[in-house]
Amino acid sequence: MYHSSIFRHQTICVESICNIITIVNSQITKARDYLCNNHCNFKFFNSFTIIRLYMNIMSVLIKWKFEVTRKLVGISEAIRLILVFIKLDWINLMPKLFILNTQIFINKTRFSPKSPLLKNKYCLIFSKNMSTYIKTNSLDNKDTDLDDLAFREWLAGIIDGDGYFLLSKNGYNSCEITMDARDKKVLYLIQQRYGGSVKQVSNAYAFKYKLRNRAGLIAIINDINGLIRNPARLLQMNKLCVKFDIELKYSDNITFNNGWFSGFLDSDGSIYYNESSGQVFIGISQKNKFLLEPLINIYGGRVDISSPKLEAFKYVIYRKAELFNLIDNYFCKYPLRTEKMKRVNLIKQFYLMRISKKNKDIVKFNEWVNFKDKWEKYQD
Repeated sequence: MYHSSIFRHQTICVESICNIITIVNSQITKARDYLCNNHCNFKFFNSFTIIRLYMNIMSVLIKWKFEVTRKLVGISEAIRLILVFIKLDWINLMPKLFILNTQIFINKTRFSPKSPLLKNKYCLIFSKNMSTYIKTNSLDNKDTDLDDLAFREWLAGIIDGDGYFLLSKNGYNSCEITMDARDKKVLYLIQQRYGGSVKQVSNAYAFKYKLRNRAGLIAIINDINGLIRNPARLLQMNKLCVKFDIELKYSDNITFNNGWFSGFLDSDGSIYYNESSGQVFIGISQKNKFLLEPLINIYGGRVDISSPKLEAFKYVIYRKAELFNLIDNYFCKYPLRTEKMKRVNLIKQFYLMRISKKNKDIVKFNEWVNFKDKWEKYQD
C-alpha cells in the first residue's frame, strides 16, 4: 500500500515533506512519483527551485490542504536521507502517512462513487486517524521532554548533596555518589542511564556509585550542566569540563517547579516528627548557608545554625500549611525517589493520628502506636 517512484538523473533542489526537513544538495537525482495511478500530476523544475504539490479535498468532515514534496536520490544521498528519517522517528510515521484509510474516506465524504479518487485505494490523503496520530505523538514527545528535564534537575540535586567530581593529578577522573543502603535503588537507576558501577562501602551501611568511563562522564556532565547549584560541585565539575572541552554553564534562579529541590532533599534531607510539639519537620543540612537561603522565599521554612563549631546550617520546613502545599503542589509533580517519599506520604496521616499525652483513649493510642511503627520502618 505504498506509492512507487521512478528514478531519473538530473540536478534538483528539494524541500522535504511538510517543510519539516529541508535538504538542499547539488548534483543529485531527479525523481518522478507516480501516485494514485497518475491521478496526481507532478511538475518538476530546474535547479534551486521548490517542488510543490497542492491537493484540496472538500467535504463535510474532511478538508485537507497539504503539501507533499519527495526527494528520491542516488544511493549515497538516499542513505543520508534514511538516517535523517530514523533520527526524527519518521520510519514509523511514513506507513501511516501514505496509507489510505479507504473505509473512512468512502463513508464520510460526499464524493460520488464514480469519482476517480475512489477508484484507487492507494490515493494519498490524510485521514482523521493520521491527524490524531500526529497530535498524540507530538504531545507524547512534549511529556517525554518534561520528564527528562525533571530527571536531570533531580540528578543535579542528588550530586549537589551526595555527589562528587574527581580529577586527580594523574588524570584519573570520576563521578561518585554515596547514599544510604536502603536507597541503593536510586544508584542503580543512575547506573542504568550512564553506566558505571554500584558497590557497598566497606564497614558502612551505604552504597557508592562510581562512573569512570569518558563517554558516561561527558553524558552526565552535559545533562546536569546549567543545573548544578552547589559552588563546591561547580568547581569540581569545571575541571572535567576543561578536560573534555565542555563550556561550563551556571544555573538560573530556582523556581517552585524545579526537580532540583526533590533531588537535594533525597540526598541531604530528612523527614521526622516531634511528638511533644505535634509537628512534622522537613530538614536539609548543609555547610553552605547561601545554598539554603533562596529556598525560604520559594518553599517556606527557615534556616537555623545547627552547629556553630562546624559552621553547619539546617533548612527546616515545619508549618502545616507549607508542608501540605509541598505535598499537594510539588511532590505530586516531583516525587522523591528514595525511601523518604514513604514518610512524605504519611505526613497528612500524622496530623490525623496524633494524640495528646492527656488522651486516654486506648483505641486511638493503639492506632498511634501502629502509625509510629509504619513511620520508623518507612512503610506507606
